[in-house]
Amino acid sequence: MKSESGNKLVIAVGMFDSVHFAKWLELFRDEPIDFLLFPSSPNRSIHAQLRTLVDRQSTATYRYAFNLAAVLSLPLWLIDRIAQDRLRGYLLRRLIKRHGPNFVHALGIQSAGYILLSALGKSDERGRPKIIVTNYGSDIFWFARFEKHKAKIRRLLEMADTYACECQRDVSLAQSLGFRGRIMPVHPNAGGFSKAELEHPLSELPARSTIAVKGYQGWVGRAALAIEALELIHSQVSHFEIEIYSCNAITVRLARKLSRRTGLKVIAHRKHALTHTEVLEMFRRSIVYVGISESDGISTSLLEAMACGAIPVQTSTACCDEWFTETGVRVETISPQEIAKSILLALRIAENPENRGVNWRTISKRASQARIQAAALQYYQ
Repeated sequence: MKSESGNKLVIAVGMFDSVHFAKWLELFRDEPIDFLLFPSSPNRSIHAQLRTLVDRQSTATYRYAFNLAAVLSLPLWLIDRIAQDRLRGYLLRRLIKRHGPNFVHALGIQSAGYILLSALGKSDERGRPKIIVTNYGSDIFWFARFEKHKAKIRRLLEMADTYACECQRDVSLAQSLGFRGRIMPVHPNAGGFSKAELEHPLSELPARSTIAVKGYQGWVGRAALAIEALELIHSQVSHFEIEIYSCNAITVRLARKLSRRTGLKVIAHRKHALTHTEVLEMFRRSIVYVGISESDGISTSLLEAMACGAIPVQTSTACCDEWFTETGVRVETISPQEIAKSILLALRIAENPENRGVNWRTISKRASQARIQAAALQYYQ
């Protein structure tokens, strides 16, 4: 099965407003592959990086499954909240029948994978395209603890030919749920770090005046506990600026309260307020990064912090033990007291510049764009 151009044809189901989806697709710009893009989640706009791929010519081609993709994804999602993915499943099934792709790639289990399950779950395997499922952070680790989700994940994995994930932990989880197909090399889903990003010099301590905190609060994000921890140790971190990013309204209010109560200088950046470049600049001026969550994969922020020289404080619910041992702090108990102790320990770790170097070398070796691209090129073989 090939497209009209003679290239391989891949239907990629993913989040149109996600930089991760865009960066994944960008890895294949110089490959003879035609991508047909199907939205898996509601979005009011399309990520600029994805728009660039669609608008500019390259060896690979990128087309939306329907022209009003940015407009229709939200109403389709709203309808499917009631219809349980049946409408988008029907549209995806029609698309597959019409184009006969070589591969259908679901990037994200709960978003893209469930749509694919609705589209092909009861179809005959004969003549079906190869199915690739990419597990994003919490897709199995969190959701498989709920019986309804566990059953759907199991059915999806039984249907899939290829499975990809960020953590060895999630390889084991997929196999425990019955996956027996091809497992791709474990690597970050976000596309990796460019040569220019990795060659940026690491700032030393005098230039690191910030403690960076991921601001997610709600669902599995627990930024509120990190803020409470900073209040407990405010006198010991008073010479640092507290920079909280990707904040929702709750986190913004808590950040203001922290500043009023303690006198700390606190800056709260709302979600999407910072560009990717600005996030990296924040980590380059940060001595410590704090990410607190009930569930995660690798955590892209963790890798960005390590690449930029900020010592990570990360909950063990992420796969951080696969990325550092003594050069960061793994939070086992999600409480303000434990997080406070972890931040103080990270500040001590940061005093030794070699620890920043170890983390940078880990990222350079395992999460460079070149390395991930080499692994990615195996997906559609």
